[in-house]
Amino acid sequence: MPLYEYYCNQCHVDFEVRRSFSDTSTPSCPTCHDSAHVVRRFSAPAIVFKGSGFYVTDSRGKNAAGAPSKRPSTNGNGTSPSGEKTTSTSQAKSEKTEAKSK
Repeated sequence: MPLYEYYCNQCHVDFEVRRSFSDTSTPSCPTCHDSAHVVRRFSAPAIVFKGSGFYVTDSRGKNAAGAPSKRPSTNGNGTSPSGEKTTSTSQAKSEKTEAKSK
């Protein structure tokens, strides 16, 4: 149950009350026992999250599903944009097995 801060405008007293979320009634002042002059005060939250690591995107590893791949790009004809010849892993494996069988 959260702790709420209240202020009594009649006797100028600050006080705190632990209440449930569903409780809608206004508490009475502990000094003058009047609830008509009591107002709720808003304050900063008790927990403040600072820095990285508090979001889903911060906790992903380098090899996460959404991470970009580090494979070289090709033009579709087996060459990189700079003109170098690239081989896929299946092509490299087949070349290795052919070399071993000879």
